Amino acid sequence: MKERIGIKIDPKIVRVSIEIPEQIKDDFRDAVERNGKLMKDVLRLYMQKYTWKQSELQRNRQKRSQSIGTKI
Repeated sequence: MKERIGIKIDPKIVRVSIEIPEQIKDDFRDAVERNGKLMKDVLRLYMQKYTWKQSELQRNRQKRSQSIGTKI
């Protein structure tokens, strides 16, 4: 369970389906296995980092637009 702003959040597990060429899937699987990981773990971490980065970029854009608005 995670807590955000005093609210407890129970994670709900969902299945994600993407369509990619078979060769890319095989190359990716081989690469993560060479590093001793599972595909789902690598993808989960990537999605978490991507989501965090996007939220940071959004916050920075909002801060810039607020600072520009106060300078006018």
